[in-house]
Amino acid sequence: MGATNCPETPRQKMITMMYLVYTAMLALNVSAEVVEGFRSVGTAMTNSNINLQTKLDDTYANFDLALENSRDKVQESYDKAQKVRGLSNELKNYIDSLEYEFIGLVSTDVAKIHTDPENPKKTTDVRIKNADKTTNLDSVRRALQLGGFAWMERGLDDTHGAPNFFLDGATEKGTGQAYDLHKRISEYVKTVKEILGDDSANVKFPFDVDKTFLDKEHKPCNWETKNFSEVVAGAGLVTLTRMKAETMNAEFDAVNMLYKQVSKGDFSFDQIALISRPKSTYIIRGGIYETDINVAAYDSKQKFNATVNGQQLISNDSGSVHYRTVCNSVGQQKVNVTAYVTSPDGGTKEYHYTDNYFVAEPVGVISLDNMQVMYSGIENPLTASVPGVDGRNVEVSIIEGQGKLNKVEGNGKYMITPANGCKKIVLAVDAAIEKGKKTRMNTLTFKVKPIPAPEITVAGFKNGAKVSRKSLTSGVTVTARAQEGFEFKIPKGSIRVMSLEVFVGNKPFNFNGSTFEPDGLSAIRNANRGDNIYVTAKVMMPDGVPQNANCVLTITK
Repeated sequence: MGATNCPETPRQKMITMMYLVYTAMLALNVSAEVVEGFRSVGTAMTNSNINLQTKLDDTYANFDLALENSRDKVQESYDKAQKVRGLSNELKNYIDSLEYEFIGLVSTDVAKIHTDPENPKKTTDVRIKNADKTTNLDSVRRALQLGGFAWMERGLDDTHGAPNFFLDGATEKGTGQAYDLHKRISEYVKTVKEILGDDSANVKFPFDVDKTFLDKEHKPCNWETKNFSEVVAGAGLVTLTRMKAETMNAEFDAVNMLYKQVSKGDFSFDQIALISRPKSTYIIRGGIYETDINVAAYDSKQKFNATVNGQQLISNDSGSVHYRTVCNSVGQQKVNVTAYVTSPDGGTKEYHYTDNYFVAEPVGVISLDNMQVMYSGIENPLTASVPGVDGRNVEVSIIEGQGKLNKVEGNGKYMITPANGCKKIVLAVDAAIEKGKKTRMNTLTFKVKPIPAPEITVAGFKNGAKVSRKSLTSGVTVTARAQEGFEFKIPKGSIRVMSLEVFVGNKPFNFNGSTFEPDGLSAIRNANRGDNIYVTAKVMMPDGVPQNANCVLTITK
């Protein structure tokens, strides 16, 4: 009977309406539960990926140590591991970028993250989108690091974002991000297998991108449709997180397989160390020689015994035998080591090692950087050193004579300024060979001299110059400077002319300061060709001691 022949009664309409409301409410409850499930699973998988990355980093660190200790044995496997690492990082970074971009597409503009368990109302706000509504990938990354998926109050139940983003609205057209991801995963598996060669058979690749699946109507579909068609956003995000985990698991299997090949047939060990690590192989007599001794490969859970120069020792918790001895004999010294390590079958295997170090008499060296004599009143650069000792642990002091000693930039570099009138400086060199203890390495004596007499020029002319009367009558100034070839730095203005004694022919003149006065200039104008001009300048030197300097000029015309 048709509906028109049997219209619904008001009671039937009410029942129908109540059923629709109930169904909607039930759907809402299921949706909330499902969304919460995606949120929890996504956060848990993200944390699991972080832990897996830590294990990967530990394996690469062990590889680095193995390469350091046995390059010839480890190099080939190490190079393969590094190639796998680069390819894996590239794929993981790409998956991350897809995840961050997709979250920005379906989430709110600002993530409100609960970071204080004791104060649920307190949130940390992270702006997910830029002013132009584009996604800030770095902000999404930070939001996920702070709160996982828990902050996504909206977006996880979105039913349109995933198909549009990953499939470009279609399922078989070959467009959208999912198809590019499929291509990259396939290329990753292919390239890693090429790197590993036949050994790839020992590695599990959990990707199933090339399988054929059945959709909800039991019809064949591809990997893209299976994972991203008609799914809510939460499912899409969990799928991306799972794919990153699959990449990391494949990387972990490949790298661990390569690492195990290095130690195939060797003793079982979980640490690698150098056989001997002396603090120094050049020791000053009376100092201490110290070294930590390890076998090349060891199990940190197993102690080993060693005989070092006759001493019976046992390894510590770091797997090292620590040897220490006072050095009283000068010359080349030897350290003979025999280590006794328990093998997997319960037997004992011996390892022998010989090390060398040299014990020298205390000696400290001080060299003046410019000359073998000091000059008073100015800075004299010097360098102090002790063979076998770091320059930072070498110290110089004045123990006789007067002056200032300042340390400057550079190991063992100093500036010493002897006081005026000082004839001798005695310097001591100390070295911190042992922590907290200084040793006197040497004392050295240096002569101190005044700065050599300066050179003067008269109106720019040097001693012995031939000049015209005209060049000396328009104003004459005498200047003084350190002798040519004097290698020390003279402070500007510290050499100055105080007074002049001048003879023009046989006529004497005396001037205060450095300039010829008018009567002297008049005498020069009236001088004859061939007459000499004798100039004696009283010059104040940087050390405060005045010295005389002479200059003779000859009139030519």
